[in-house]
Amino acid sequence: MKKNYFLYKGNAKESFTIPSGWTVKEHTRFPETVPQTPVSDLVRRALAHPAGSKRLSQMAEKGMTVAIIVDDPARATPVAHMLPPILHELLTAGIARENITIVMALGTHRLASQKDLEVKIGKDVLQEYRVVQHDCHAKNLVPIGNLLTGGIVAIDPIVAEAALKIGIGSIFPHPMNGFGGGAKILFPGVADFASISEHHFHYTPEPGCVLGHTENNPFYKEVCRMAEAAGLDFIVNGIFDARERVVDVVAGHYEKAHLQGIEKSKRNYAFHMTEPAHVTLVSADPYTEGPQIMKPVIPASLMTTKPGGAVIVLARCPDGMPEAMLRSFDNIFKTRPEHSGRYAVDAFKNARPMAEGAIDFNCAIFFALVCASRTRITIVSEDLDETSVSRLGFQYAPSLKTAVQLEREMQPKATVNIFPLGGLLLPLLPSLTHLYEFK
Repeated sequence: MKKNYFLYKGNAKESFTIPSGWTVKEHTRFPETVPQTPVSDLVRRALAHPAGSKRLSQMAEKGMTVAIIVDDPARATPVAHMLPPILHELLTAGIARENITIVMALGTHRLASQKDLEVKIGKDVLQEYRVVQHDCHAKNLVPIGNLLTGGIVAIDPIVAEAALKIGIGSIFPHPMNGFGGGAKILFPGVADFASISEHHFHYTPEPGCVLGHTENNPFYKEVCRMAEAAGLDFIVNGIFDARERVVDVVAGHYEKAHLQGIEKSKRNYAFHMTEPAHVTLVSADPYTEGPQIMKPVIPASLMTTKPGGAVIVLARCPDGMPEAMLRSFDNIFKTRPEHSGRYAVDAFKNARPMAEGAIDFNCAIFFALVCASRTRITIVSEDLDETSVSRLGFQYAPSLKTAVQLEREMQPKATVNIFPLGGLLLPLLPSLTHLYEFK
């Protein structure tokens, strides 16, 4: 008897049927219950029991200047709900309101709009506190040390000069750093464009710099080393469930609290996988922004699907793919690279940008090329058309049913992995693989 499966599309579910001849190996299902504990209460509990650190109230002293670094609107961290308990603890400890500055860690991302700031930080806090957005191209950034590759790292002067530095973010799988959150709020969050570029280009293709792994990960180690050099004192990090809802919070030392949070995060959405399948079906949710929908493609293509297999992605992308990014793909494919994966690795190892400006565009292009060289990738989307998808080097299908039928013609017998939510997809593999080495 045929069994219906589904992938999430926002709050809706898109159903499909697995054809005869296909065998489902992995089918992740997560609880759909809504978290009951308010985020502010989770923050208070974490502040009362920090990992590897004194309490903020013990670290704060009258007359201190404080920089609270928060992640930008591209992240799902509910900063507006996390800030009030932190601010209350600082004020209670005697820190003057005028000595507190909130710095949005944009890295190399675009400036946030006033509306973005109101949503991210909260209207009341925005009115009562000084809030600035980091500029990675500013001339007054303060040097804090050197990368192992030689480049000087400079950071936002407000952060550099603050007596107490606090970072607010969230812990989630990250394709190079292993996990987001932790020390990343400082580097690359408030660092200069040149050092961020050097770090990302050099380490992204390196062995060990992979999703879900921090041990023996040189990308992650450099991030932590820069946080130590800058003197990041304290972090407060949200822990998501599979729907990107905060279900717990950790606080304390930037590495010890982060590692504690990683273990908690794994219990929410990680799973052990012994071997990849021939076909993976995955939703890109909750990611809906152009380059961001590449994030679930990375583990699906490189970790859960056999080389030469197929990945079918259901994607919402209401604003479409940025034209600048599509033009970059056009320019790459005009050169007719013999192997797209090797082309991408060579570009990064030689610090050769494949797109102008934003580093996240370059990272998205890198992974798109690498993944497309490993597996056939089909995008199913009502928002993206066949032309834009083909410009990315992927295939297009108007529905999951069509995508499955087309793939069945190529693979009448196949094993299948199904991931209804791909945004926080974290397969735990028995060993680290060298994902960016090609025969």
